[in-house]
Formats: sequence, structure tokens, C-alpha cells
Amino acid sequence: MMVFPADPVALITNPIQFLEMYEPIIARILALVNDYVLPEGVKLIAGELSSPFEIWIVASMLLGLLVSMPVVGYEIYAFVNPAFYPHERRLIYPFLTAFIVLFFVGVAFALLFVLPALMKFLVLFAVMFKIEATVTAISFYTMVFFTALATGIVFTFPVVLILLIRFGIVGTAPFKKYRRYIYIFMYIIVAFITPDGGVAGNFILFIPLVVMFEIALLIGRRYEKQRFRELYGELKCKFCGAEVSPDDVFCPKCDRALK
Repeated sequence: MMVFPADPVALITNPIQFLEMYEPIIARILALVNDYVLPEGVKLIAGELSSPFEIWIVASMLLGLLVSMPVVGYEIYAFVNPAFYPHERRLIYPFLTAFIVLFFVGVAFALLFVLPALMKFLVLFAVMFKIEATVTAISFYTMVFFTALATGIVFTFPVVLILLIRFGIVGTAPFKKYRRYIYIFMYIIVAFITPDGGVAGNFILFIPLVVMFEIALLIGRRYEKQRFRELYGELKCKFCGAEVSPDDVFCPKCDRALK
């Protein structure tokens, strides 16, 4: 990734022009990051002479990791595949697909929404106090890389939660019971991912996580009911006949006590 060209087709079609206008793909990606994230009027400076070289190496390593993720994922799957039951093996491909999709959605969400909002919020103070807004390259890209990767990882949490519920490792009842504490914990994680982002910047990431968490609980609830029917058959309220689950204390239809 350190030397992979941004336009590999030109190497074959017009090698002379390619050599004259050679640009590594990592330079093109960093330029796009600047266009989307860096606010107008903010000057990006090297800070130290070695900073651009360090950024080039770190960014190339991260891009190489992202590109190699499908291969690494396949190797892990091939290693653990013999230990799976047939019904478990059928869940692997949907899980991996959803995991990878949500990870890249999280990275894109951070680059397009979270980081621009965070940078604009921080620039407000420079404008307020009439200070020239400059940021060192290593500080800027460290924040971009960390926030984007952390957001991508956090976005995969609903998939992991659904998989744990699907296999019966955890249930939805504790998550619903302690929902308010889970929200507090999620907000702390968001505040850690978006340092100095303020309340507005935190809520830009916090609200989608809450929505995905609630959707994961709804999907997990369906899996719980399906698994319970397979094991014990259907449970019904003795008062109104509505279908209930073993975790229900009150009937969801008539609100009468079941226990």
C-alpha cells in the first residue's frame, strides 16, 4: 500500500505519463480525508519534518489491514469451521457479511458526519478568540484514524449481540432491565471515541448506536421466541390467550401478572 499507485490502469495504458504523474493511492486517500474532514480556513502543518513520513507508514499499514481483512477473515473461518455444527455453519456467512458491512458503514459515518462535526465544533473556539486555526498533521490524522476505526468497531456491536442471543449465550431480558445503565456506558464510549467533541458531537454518534441497539434487541427477541418454541412449544397467557415469553412478568396484551 505504500507504493500501490492511485491509477494502476495508467501503468499499462500509458507508462510514460504514469511515471511522470505517479501518485500512491495512500496520498489520494489522505487528500480525500482532507476534503471531507478538514474545515475551511484550517491550516494543516507538518509540525515536525518526520511527521509526513510517519503518517505515510501508519496510513499504509491501516489500509493494508483493511484490504487484507477478507483474507484474514477467511483464514479464521477455515480454522474454526470443522468445530461448527451444520446449523451454526449456516449463520457464519450472514454474520460475517453484516459484520463487514456495518464496520465500513461505521467508518464512512465517522468520516462523513462525526469527524466534520467534531472539527467544526473545535474551530468555533478559534474563531471566537480570533486565533489562527492550525493543526499538526500527526495530531489530525491520529484523531481521524482512531475515530474512524473505533466507530467502525462500535457499529459492529449489534451484530455480535444478535449472534450471542441467537446461540443462547445471553438473553434480551438483562439488556432491557438495565437499559438506562447501558445507555450511560454507551455515551461514555462515544465520548471516548470523539474527544473534545462536545455534547453535539457526541450525540451525532450516540443516537445511531441507540437505534441500532434497539433494533438488535427486537431481532434478538424474535430469535429468543423461536428458540423457545423449538424447545418447549408455545406459551400463552392464561387470562387472554396471548403469546408470551418465559421472561415476561406481565402479559404484553392484557398487562396482567403471569407469575
